[in-house]
Amino acid sequence: MQTKRLPRALRKFAIAAVTALLVLSGAAVAPASFAYDPAYAVPTGLKSTGQTDTTVSLSWVKSANVPRYRVQVYTKADMSDAVYYRFTESAVVIPNLAKSTQYKFRVRGISADGLVSLTAYSAAITATTAAAPAAPTYTVPTGLKAAATGPSTISVSWNAVAGAPGYRVQVYSKADMSDSVYKRFTTTSGTMSGLVPQTAYFARVRVIGPNGENLTAYSPAVTFSTPVDNYPTPSGFTGTSTYRTADLAWNAVPNAPGYRLAIATKPDMSDAEWRRYYGTNTAEIRGLNPLSNYYFQVRVIDDAGTGLSAYTPVLNIATKAEPPAPPALSNPLTVASYNVMCANCTAESDTTSTALAWADRRSAVVSTITSRMPDIIGVQEASQGWLNEPGQTGGLSQFEDLLQRLNGAGGNYALSNAKRNNCVDSTTPTNCVYADQGASQGTRIFYNPAKVELVRTGSKALPQASVPENPRFFAWAVAKQKSTGKLFFFGDTHLSTSKAEGFYELRKQQAEAIVNVIRQENTAGLPVILAGDLNSSKWQKPSNAPYDVFTGFGLVDPLGNDYWQDFPSMAATAEKRINTHLDSWNGFQSVAPAVANTAANGSYIDYILTSKMRVSQWETVANIDAAGRFVGIIPSDHNMLVATVGLP
Repeated sequence: MQTKRLPRALRKFAIAAVTALLVLSGAAVAPASFAYDPAYAVPTGLKSTGQTDTTVSLSWVKSANVPRYRVQVYTKADMSDAVYYRFTESAVVIPNLAKSTQYKFRVRGISADGLVSLTAYSAAITATTAAAPAAPTYTVPTGLKAAATGPSTISVSWNAVAGAPGYRVQVYSKADMSDSVYKRFTTTSGTMSGLVPQTAYFARVRVIGPNGENLTAYSPAVTFSTPVDNYPTPSGFTGTSTYRTADLAWNAVPNAPGYRLAIATKPDMSDAEWRRYYGTNTAEIRGLNPLSNYYFQVRVIDDAGTGLSAYTPVLNIATKAEPPAPPALSNPLTVASYNVMCANCTAESDTTSTALAWADRRSAVVSTITSRMPDIIGVQEASQGWLNEPGQTGGLSQFEDLLQRLNGAGGNYALSNAKRNNCVDSTTPTNCVYADQGASQGTRIFYNPAKVELVRTGSKALPQASVPENPRFFAWAVAKQKSTGKLFFFGDTHLSTSKAEGFYELRKQQAEAIVNVIRQENTAGLPVILAGDLNSSKWQKPSNAPYDVFTGFGLVDPLGNDYWQDFPSMAATAEKRINTHLDSWNGFQSVAPAVANTAANGSYIDYILTSKMRVSQWETVANIDAAGRFVGIIPSDHNMLVATVGLP
């Protein structure tokens, strides 16, 4: 009977399968009796083509049909220290070798996936890495000069050393050098700060390497003295308090670079914490406890934080009693803002490797919303594009899919506008003939018709960048709370995301356009609730422009989460706070980003802003454990915000 030879691909698979079965069964695999497929030839002509102190270059003659090669590198006869490299080319460089060391090398053919050895190893060759190049030598720097430029600053200069990678200057006043100040330089002159006024100092310089390693001894020391400090102690230090803040002020000291404020709970200041202030002679201290004594001192400092004056006498301020809790709202309205992350946004575009596809996380989004059942929600990134999922007749958009699943999970929601696109045929942007259908891309308003009735709705396209970017919209509705008959104006937006130059100004313009829409569409002066992702936080430089525009218009941040402070300002209106220490953007991190103190505010780019009204509760919704780790599927890269308000 004549036997047929298996195709090469099947032979390769059979070899791998048999080998794997033998290994799994515990049977010994005897390489000596193993026959390689003769269709693949052992590589020949292996040779070293060059060496450095850490690499060896190799080449060999390519074998017919071999897609890939494995190079074995070792120094011991038993090959116990062998390491392996895979290559598709036959001229390669082996890296990370030891200096002045003899290595052996051999090569074999392997499959494209690297799982199957197609040939035996070639004969081994020997090559030795070169010795490490001699380290360059440098002379000790000469000509060091040091001169005080102020009570706590100096200028230094010295002669250049040929080829020197860098320098370190040491300045000290004590014989044991225990008060040394160091600074690195790549030039031969510069300034140093942080010195004590009216003090005699020594300075010396040496050459250092790129990582700060010493390459020469220090130069002989030169001497200089810092001048007398002429800054007086601040006067007029006073303060007032609320139940959780202290407002402090002092008379400005002429030409003072800055101030350090010491804050303590003990009269002797032994538990003091310190904060620096520049360009101001006032300070608001937040996060204090009611009915508690606090102690404060202030002094003049320089830019490096060195004291330039004595501290003021201790100022004692007692915080007031916390006001009694207001009565519960009789007709609360629950509002929310939620960026659900667009279905076509990938993990790569969101700089995270843990983002799941919409199909895998939408149930968690639905659960998050239905766990709180807001009366009206501003949703962002609920895309209008077709999902095109198998078995889905006609293809739903993301916002349609979300609506359908919310109602299938026990919700009762409708859309303020169900149009996908601003086209005559609003179902598709293909061959679009423009028509204003009130569509607003992924910025959508969901509402519960049993709780809220819509009176008028609309949307407004916001200013766009000159570079390609998704259009931005402001969706709005004049609505009525059915339980009270009170009307209110609700808006939802998602401002431009880019951090590139020009987008700071664009977000400001987009916020100004939204304010204009509110003025035009809310002529009756109804209470306003604005939800949205503003892509701007209290840490934004040069400023949190959209926030400034909206609060300048008269809207209020219930969290009082303004500039450069963790704790809420006294302008905060949220009476009960749940998880406000979390950031609004979580980035799919397994531990929810947050500040440590649960009474503080995290960093927010998502907002619910209101006109003047009661906010009885705020919650940043996140399913986290006691350690702050997310439990189960993370629904989106943003956390949902929910506020319970009372319409005036």
